[in-house]
Amino acid sequence: MASQDLNFNIFNIIILIGIFQGPVFGLIVFLNRNFRFKANFFLVFTALALSLNNFQYWLIDVELVEKLFFHVPFEFLIMPMFYIFVDKYLQLESSKKILSFIFLPFILSFLFRAIITFNLITLTDVSIHLLLTVEEYVSLVFSIVMIAIILLEIHKYEKSKSSYDLLKIKAKTKWLKQALIIGIIVCVSWVFVIKDDIARFEDDLSTYYPLWIIISLLVYWIVYKGIIETQIFNQRLDIRNDIIKTVPSELKVSQVPDDLFVEVKNSIINNKLYLNPNLNLDFVAKKVDVSTSHLSKIINKNANQSFTDFINQLRVENAKTILLNPEYKNYTIEAIGYESGFNSKSNFYMAFKKETQKTPSAFRSSHK
Repeated sequence: MASQDLNFNIFNIIILIGIFQGPVFGLIVFLNRNFRFKANFFLVFTALALSLNNFQYWLIDVELVEKLFFHVPFEFLIMPMFYIFVDKYLQLESSKKILSFIFLPFILSFLFRAIITFNLITLTDVSIHLLLTVEEYVSLVFSIVMIAIILLEIHKYEKSKSSYDLLKIKAKTKWLKQALIIGIIVCVSWVFVIKDDIARFEDDLSTYYPLWIIISLLVYWIVYKGIIETQIFNQRLDIRNDIIKTVPSELKVSQVPDDLFVEVKNSIINNKLYLNPNLNLDFVAKKVDVSTSHLSKIINKNANQSFTDFINQLRVENAKTILLNPEYKNYTIEAIGYESGFNSKSNFYMAFKKETQKTPSAFRSSHK
């Protein structure tokens, strides 16, 4: 076929550029030891499944192949691979039954495609188009069911981690839920695109361009975010193992502290309560069996600062120790901040600069 007969336009060129992102992510993960975690491998497989799936339809759209060439149903692998990523990221153990179920649609679709491509069963064109349309609806329903299953797994995980445990780290899940909810919206939008039954098999596939681009952007953002979050989580595991063995340096107080303040301070330090990002005055007051107002006065009097500043001072001391440790010189600021008890990067930077007049990055650089 001559090049001038090919159906090239700005949209399928953008889609082609996006297709190359899958292999790029794979190279980044496999070549960079900082990202080489088991969970990330399944993120790469998620991106590759999307890339290969889009590439097949891109070949059809630019008219390099016929519409009914042998099509591998990679769309049925995207959500299963992402499910396994979530399973590894949250350190869950899925049953073999669930793993068998999530790959069954891919196997059945693959067999179906082989039958119609190689004419193993005689079917009319109308029947084939109808079956392919049914398959597309099944793919959509399957994706929505998989998203619901993953959201349920995340909910169970969050419930099991509702109370703080020094020996266990809770992975960040907010970004996962946001991405999955957007995924549901995209799936619902897809229904309106294929509502005419055989839209995909008409000569003009342009109605699919916006969704192909949006889905590509969503999946690649998830892969990028997932790779970073997995790195942070694994770095936090390494840091936490060391934190459990160490105690931050003593805090300076304005005067000789009274016995209650010593008890409170020792309890917070020895039990490393400051590592809990949700630590509040009520929790500590109950622990030492005094009223919240009385404890607040004791801390203000002896530490010459509020409870929040007192706890943040401990957290900053912890962060300084980690930042100065050459073993963690390549660890991310986010991992160090989270493992010092801060619930966000911005809060970490704000508290750290208040205590040291430097950002964590500048502090680390100045002590190299």
